[in-house]
Amino acid sequence: LMVEYHAHNTNKGTEEIKGDGLTHGNTMKKRRIDFLITLIPASNSVFPLLNVKFRNSTLFGKISVSEPALTVRSSSLCLLQVETGDLGDVYKIRVSCDDVPGFEGWHLKSFHLEELHTKQELNFDCKCWLSLNREDKELVKEFPAVNEDQKTLPVYKYVVSVHIGDRWGAETFANVYITLYGKRGDTGMRKLHTSLAEGRKFQRNKVDSFLVEAVSLSHLQKVVIGHDKEGYGAGMYLKMVTVKESQDSDKEWVFPWWNWLDTHLGLCETVCEIVTV
Repeated sequence: LMVEYHAHNTNKGTEEIKGDGLTHGNTMKKRRIDFLITLIPASNSVFPLLNVKFRNSTLFGKISVSEPALTVRSSSLCLLQVETGDLGDVYKIRVSCDDVPGFEGWHLKSFHLEELHTKQELNFDCKCWLSLNREDKELVKEFPAVNEDQKTLPVYKYVVSVHIGDRWGAETFANVYITLYGKRGDTGMRKLHTSLAEGRKFQRNKVDSFLVEAVSLSHLQKVVIGHDKEGYGAGMYLKMVTVKESQDSDKEWVFPWWNWLDTHLGLCETVCEIVTV
């Protein structure tokens, strides 16, 4: 389980705080983290490692809280206390799980963050599954902070469409990942699991669309897309990526590429960064 905090730096206007890190000259602050996890009825889940990572580009280092062979039973309340630098104004969190063998899924009910010195609290009403077998079939979820002092940001299901070119060998059977970047942060790297289009994904001259749920990014600026090179002839010819804020939205961002993502063709790279036009 990984939790990422995204915050506005209170010393630099609305610049987003990102990146790994926790050792800096700033005053260290203690925070208590409470999160309530409920599991599939009548089952227990053994998860070998519980990591809580704070992301902050102005700090350095890393912190993790680990409980080897942690067993979480149905309706368990997990309490953690960690010390961090100043995170600024947290406006969202991202919770993710690894797809490890035997992992059936977790139901995350709520997440609570308390700054122990100022007693400032942030609550995140989650009520969702982190599972590939239930609901949205996702292992990554984002939640906006609920705070009387700031507006709660909307959560969108972005429609991400991957356009494969009409060239011999353009298709791929590799796993494809994408990250969306906007004025208000990013989605983190997401695996494109389930296409809205019928048939096998990422085939020649085909468009596959995927739902990527995230707290509003505001105006999109770029995407990073790539694959893991799995399978014979894993390279693909990518025409473009298009993104809509929702299935009903008229607004669309276009990210043209018209090149290979291949170790031997084009730029000989399997990951690319594309800015919008």
